[in-house]
Amino acid sequence: MPTELLIIGAGGHAKVVIDAVVKGQPDCRIIMTDQDPARAGEKLWGKYLINPLDNWPELPEYFHVALGDNRSRQRLAEMALEEGKQAFTVVHSDSSVSPASFADRGCFIAARAVIGPDALINEGCIINHGAVVDHDCRVGAFTHIAPNTTLGGGVIIGTGCMIGAGAIILPGVKIGDDVVIGAGAVVTKDVPDKFTIAGVPGRCVSK
Repeated sequence: MPTELLIIGAGGHAKVVIDAVVKGQPDCRIIMTDQDPARAGEKLWGKYLINPLDNWPELPEYFHVALGDNRSRQRLAEMALEEGKQAFTVVHSDSSVSPASFADRGCFIAARAVIGPDALINEGCIINHGAVVDHDCRVGAFTHIAPNTTLGGGVIIGTGCMIGAGAIILPGVKIGDDVVIGAGAVVTKDVPDKFTIAGVPGRCVSK
């Protein structure tokens, strides 16, 4: 872990990311920024000063975008990369990540998450608290796997998806790009791009 880390975003998800950073490396210096200029000068937890997101040369080399919204997270990550910064993956020390798996740059793996062997987590993903990404899964870039979700073995998730809390995707199912899976849904068959699925078993509720 770097000795200094730029956190972009100052909402609830940022608190979770900071908690993971501090637990893993208590002496890491955290620099906070937010896309809302009105928040500049505020303090998170009365400790972390929120800086404006403008003077890139003075900001740390390594960054993590701590936003739950997929599109905002992607947009700000691309902005930081264009400014020559390097995306950093934050992994909570209480997660279980197989050494045979791979998480690309800018990902967040929360406490109690489980990443199985030969799973591939692409750039900018969130694997939230208690989520299970089993063996041989593929998770597309800038997808959010919400708390207590289970992806069975060999599941493929597209880019920019939101998999709601407690959802279950059965083994081998393929999910397209920009799909929303409602909280608690059980998905038993493949889902095309841009569908919204809800219920048990999961059914399409909108396209």
